Amino acid sequence: MTHTFDIRFERSAGLGALLAPPENSFRWKGAGKLRIERDGISFAVKRGLLALFPLTRRVSAGQLKDVYREGDALHMTFTTAGSPQARVSCWAADASTAAEIVQLLPTRRTVEIEHATGRRSTDRHALTRLDQRVLALFIALAAASVGILMWPGHELAPSDAVPLVEAPIIPAEVSLEPPQLVLPDDFVVSIPHNSPHYAVASRQLEAFEMDAERLLSDYRIDRKLLESGAMDAETFANRLGALELQWWNVTYRMLDDGEFANIGLLDFRATMLSAARHWRGFLAGQADAIRKGDNVAIAKSFDELARAEELQSRARLYLR
Repeated sequence: MTHTFDIRFERSAGLGALLAPPENSFRWKGAGKLRIERDGISFAVKRGLLALFPLTRRVSAGQLKDVYREGDALHMTFTTAGSPQARVSCWAADASTAAEIVQLLPTRRTVEIEHATGRRSTDRHALTRLDQRVLALFIALAAASVGILMWPGHELAPSDAVPLVEAPIIPAEVSLEPPQLVLPDDFVVSIPHNSPHYAVASRQLEAFEMDAERLLSDYRIDRKLLESGAMDAETFANRLGALELQWWNVTYRMLDDGEFANIGLLDFRATMLSAARHWRGFLAGQADAIRKGDNVAIAKSFDELARAEELQSRARLYLR
């Protein structure tokens, strides 16, 4: 039996989607279709005047390797003749539709997290990872605008002035020390020390925690600059967006890494993917709250940080 779903090849529409680079090996953007059959799946994208003749790519069931769902987002890895690790990221109409797609896909190697991808926050920070071809056009237009402003006799009107943004209140009592939480033993089935997966998991956890400590250190530095007045609130919010993007890079690295290929590591990887999601939620939520001047939401964003630290502690239990 065949099932067909409407999908899109970027998180959102609008300017952010135009500037964002394609998030799939086909270099596709825009709306498309996903067709699921017993022996494989097919992707199709509609492009302007060619909408009546969409481009299609087929992936057989044997080529499909892993599927990661986070809310309405689907990230699939598969093999092709030219690449042992091709990837497609696409978005369904909603989380329930994405969950239905996962159940129908001809593979059982799946990881699912019941959480929306936060379109509001990703839209806001989509400009931090840009399609270089489109960006070049915008840079050229910006340069032309600067040239006009620099023309003799042109002066900024009062309405052109950049508004000052008051630095937000960030709770001083929030602890930013490395996580030291311990969860009950029955939460996790540990990986045996004599298992070939143990060395892989140890190496992956060490890399993850190095990334977490590095990005937390960057956050601390930026926060001190904000509190000292050396950095304004808008710049700080933009820096949070850049840190969120780096956490997306950590997420994609784990999804693409062939060391996680064994099914015995799926739960371990899912725990770290969940931790990365909450790190992103912390940064995106705080950036959004700072731009709105919402001090209550700023304080609440630290709940996401606490959850990320709990999940890092859980990941350690796999290697006890």
